[in-house]
Amino acid sequence: MTAAVATSTSHATWPRPSPSSEPSRLRSLSLKARSTAPPAVKVVGLAGARRLALHKQRLAGPRRGRGAAAVLKTVRELGYVQLDPTNVVARSHLLVLRARVPSFRPVDVERLLADRSLFEYSAFILPVEDLPLHARTMALHRRPSGGRALRVATWVKANAALRRHILSRLRRDEVLPTSAFEDRATIAWRSTGWTAGKNVSQMLEFLWRQGVITVAERSGGERRWTIARSWLPHTRMLSATESERYATERAVRAFGIATLRDLRSHYAYWRFVTPGALDWLERHGRLAHVQVEGSREPWYVHAEDVPLLARLERDPGEIRTTLLSPFDNLIIDRRRTERLFGFRYRMEIYIPPTLRRFGYFAMPILHGDRIVGTVDPRLSRETGRLRILSTHLTPDRPRVPAPALRDAVAELAAFVGARDVEWPHRRYS
Repeated sequence: MTAAVATSTSHATWPRPSPSSEPSRLRSLSLKARSTAPPAVKVVGLAGARRLALHKQRLAGPRRGRGAAAVLKTVRELGYVQLDPTNVVARSHLLVLRARVPSFRPVDVERLLADRSLFEYSAFILPVEDLPLHARTMALHRRPSGGRALRVATWVKANAALRRHILSRLRRDEVLPTSAFEDRATIAWRSTGWTAGKNVSQMLEFLWRQGVITVAERSGGERRWTIARSWLPHTRMLSATESERYATERAVRAFGIATLRDLRSHYAYWRFVTPGALDWLERHGRLAHVQVEGSREPWYVHAEDVPLLARLERDPGEIRTTLLSPFDNLIIDRRRTERLFGFRYRMEIYIPPTLRRFGYFAMPILHGDRIVGTVDPRLSRETGRLRILSTHLTPDRPRVPAPALRDAVAELAAFVGARDVEWPHRRYS
């Protein structure tokens, strides 16, 4: 079976799209760079750095757009939205988009996945424009050099009968759920975790990572699979150098302002971020090297965002109050969150109840350009009530006005369809 995404050679499996159909930011990799670098920003304050990060994460500034178009633009600018099965109040990817898109509707995500403007890969929803980059990740999974990837490839090869069964069924029936496949493995998948012996689901996962199959849709949470080359658009794979420059530039844009370590934590782009690409982008005027007060590391800002950074240093703009998913792109890198916001946050789902500080699904409260505390919500689907189990406000932060917090919780309640909100007797701590 030929993998879904073509190589960058002249005899690629899929035809290369015409120049007009390629995303402009991919075409720009081969265009002549600007001859002059942007004005250098020598030192920026931590507040300005936070504000730029929030603007680029679409958590500050004008609320732009509605509907599927706004959802698509948001995912493009973030680079990814993480999928997670946790459903305490709603699925995390929906909470991430709700925090950014006015009047967000989950059906818009489903439509964008159905029309293939977005696609699912690994644990993420990704913009299809980035497929030429992710094709390289798929290729790396098909050509493992060692470690777990080599172990996976060896297991897949040893279970060729199961692989053939899955692919023949998909060629015949086009779209099938995991439950449709028989376990024809001759060697069981071994793991110390929950995947041990789950041969069908593991083979599907590995073929997915290799770009051979993909998720066409979900039904009741169950993934439904299809042959990738019949579902995803025809494209070409970026070269190694293109991948590094493209991923590094996209990561800087998504973060707004970031160190090399930050960029290597971006879930969609980390694999290809390199110091060499940073240097090339800076020398060719695409990035500006700045210093953030209190940090000795070099930070990077996209050249087009330098004027915005200068403005945000002077003017914080509108103050919003937003509840963030524990998996939100802004805070998923906990060390970056601590450096930028001075807020130490850890998800406590897997911590014993007696040792929890904030709560099982504590959602950070973003107020203006500061994270000022958490609320721990729980949706009772039987009663339709959103229960706030605890509220923790950090003493040394600007106090979030009670009406602003109530409104933020009310917006969450409306989104998840709760009929009312139950607050704890002691609201603040």
